[in-house]
Amino acid sequence: MRILKATGNRGFEVLDIPATEEENGLVKLKIETIFPTMSDVAVYEGKLEINYPVAPCRLATAVVSEDRPEYGLKRGSKVLLNPYILNSADEDGYTELGVYGINDDGFLRNFISLPIDNIIPFPEDVKEDEAVFVDVIAIALNALNKLDVQKGDYIAILGGSVLNLVIAQLALYYQAIPILVSSDDRYLELADSHGVYYTINDSRDNVQRRVLDITGGRMADHTIIHALPGVSPNYISLLTAISGNCVMVGLSSTYFPRMDVDLAQIAKKNLTFSGVARGDKEFTSAVNVLAQKLVKFDGVIDKKISFEEAPALFKEMSEEPQRYVCALINV
Repeated sequence: MRILKATGNRGFEVLDIPATEEENGLVKLKIETIFPTMSDVAVYEGKLEINYPVAPCRLATAVVSEDRPEYGLKRGSKVLLNPYILNSADEDGYTELGVYGINDDGFLRNFISLPIDNIIPFPEDVKEDEAVFVDVIAIALNALNKLDVQKGDYIAILGGSVLNLVIAQLALYYQAIPILVSSDDRYLELADSHGVYYTINDSRDNVQRRVLDITGGRMADHTIIHALPGVSPNYISLLTAISGNCVMVGLSSTYFPRMDVDLAQIAKKNLTFSGVARGDKEFTSAVNVLAQKLVKFDGVIDKKISFEEAPALFKEMSEEPQRYVCALINV
């Protein structure tokens, strides 16, 4: 078994670990596809206060390495990986939800053994390049459910990212009207190709005026902002209607880039503000979304590499965070 552990100073330890007898109840899997995110790059860069070295990456698919009839799993079966870890209760009786790639070694490796609760067989007709995004869908569902979206609501979605592309498509399923705002035309074009009618390039357009025109003067009922470098949090108060609600989303509750928000403006408009960075409670629903083909990923993947090229990819993503919409690692 080969595993890549981030050292916390933009490097990796490459470890070859001999195969051992597996613990009772764990299922041995071969990792197939990995989606490294900027949260994983933050692990690589040493920006998180966690125990290093640690293998990053929480988004991956796998195949079963050996027959496990007690779980209905056959060797070679494709499976989704649930990245959430429920730790045992602490001395005060509280349980803490952990995540692979942060609180324990993640999926940047060729083999892993996981509890059956973290393993879900592929839905029928779902492709591997779609299944790797299941937790992204779960986080998107969590964000939209926070907003209590109603039919006909306008949702301003701030920032170019795979997560925001998923949120915009799910907003359409909720019969809401998404407005994607980004300075990166790649995301605007992808959103348009996936059925999102309203897109705004904030490097060229007057965003406040455009949202005012699109909504007929009422502004957005809800605003979702992906916490990314270069995304302006000032749009939260500018674009959201009075008494509207807002959600800041991310792919990791452990790492958010610094964002300075004018709380006075949020208070003046009586806005409700919350954060979402995990999808554990929506994971099963996300699998159903995949199965029903409610979200498209056509054109999203713009880079595929081998497992051996992973260190070079992390270096590249660290130096040029916006270079790829989505890079995948094939193991």
